Amino acid sequence: MSKRWGASVGLALTGITLAAGTATAQPGGSAAGSSAGPREKLVVAMPKTYAKTETMGLWGDYFSHLGRCGNIDIQNLQGESLERSANVDTLGEKELIDSLLSGKAQLAQVNPGLVPQLVGAGQPAPFAVPGNKASGKPNSYHLILIARVDSPYKVPKDLIGKKIAHSTPTSNSGNLAPRALFPAIGLVPDKNYDVVFSNGHERSVTGVMYGFYPAAAVASDLYQRMVVKGDVKGSSIRTLWESPPFMTETWTMGKDVSPELQARVKKCSYSYAFSPKLRQMLPGNDTFLPVRFERDFATVMEVYRKTQEAQAGK
Repeated sequence: MSKRWGASVGLALTGITLAAGTATAQPGGSAAGSSAGPREKLVVAMPKTYAKTETMGLWGDYFSHLGRCGNIDIQNLQGESLERSANVDTLGEKELIDSLLSGKAQLAQVNPGLVPQLVGAGQPAPFAVPGNKASGKPNSYHLILIARVDSPYKVPKDLIGKKIAHSTPTSNSGNLAPRALFPAIGLVPDKNYDVVFSNGHERSVTGVMYGFYPAAAVASDLYQRMVVKGDVKGSSIRTLWESPPFMTETWTMGKDVSPELQARVKKCSYSYAFSPKLRQMLPGNDTFLPVRFERDFATVMEVYRKTQEAQAGK
């Protein structure tokens, strides 16, 4: 995934209580009767999936909506308001986890592979996932095993003795899921094929496309985004295998965010209508849906348990 499976400076919350007429988001992202008083601060951090400019191009409209709807000042880790700056923080996986656990960041997009660690450390479960309002269906993706279409590799076992690119050690679809699921299709990581870390799903796809890796384990949604952007031609890539569906990136808040502010962020997030650019990058998705952790993260948690069992058996 590029990542995948991405936040609060220890700023004291002002503890403002909403007036009885809680603001209700109106079409276009404005809020009727926005909460009175000074704006509360919420620090956001994003995964290093895209460059800062592209990240703000996709999610800046959402940040603006939160600001208007919830009377919130969305800031980066340096205390700059993202209403006046595009300097959003894009962090590696370890930095992203540390920023949430330390309270330096209060709002973050995280890939599924990080969620078990965060929940296990006492952080709240994710609250929002992209989805389709009409169907109520959350966004999901598959782990896919890809190779060049002109390569001799047509089924997974053709890759025995070869190198397969994984993305990063903590990535669900880029490393944890392949280690948990590939043995059932005849590919045991580090035993009958060599694992090579590419440092990102996009790098894995690009590496396959240009012949650096015979094959790669990547997230289907991140791969499709590269196709939409024109970074890779779908006709040049063959999918050898795909997994059952996984939950995609979700949004989470830090445990120190006040219940009142959490409720405000959730309400405003669920009222948000995706921008045209975001709809293009996430086909079929037009809003945020609530996360039902036990249901939506069942496959992720299965991979996590298998990973823990494998590590304990070493």
